[in-house]
Amino acid sequence: MSWANPWWGAPRIHGELLKLDIQVSQATVSKYMIRHWKPPSQSWRTFLTNHASDLVSMDFLTVPTSTFRVLYVFLVL
Repeated sequence: MSWANPWWGAPRIHGELLKLDIQVSQATVSKYMIRHWKPPSQSWRTFLTNHASDLVSMDFLTVPTSTFRVLYVFLVL
């Protein structure tokens, strides 16, 4: 059942088996579910190396002056 429905988790499959009057625990269902292989994701170091030239940092802040006026600062790095 986990092969035919890869998006179903153990609780859903357990519920469907109970509807079919098959008594089995949810732990047993999760133990025998098919594990789908996913390729490993890249690390942060690899991501930063690949996208360092495209990264932009922005901030918007207010700065009170000594005369109690407010300066609005938009900073782009």
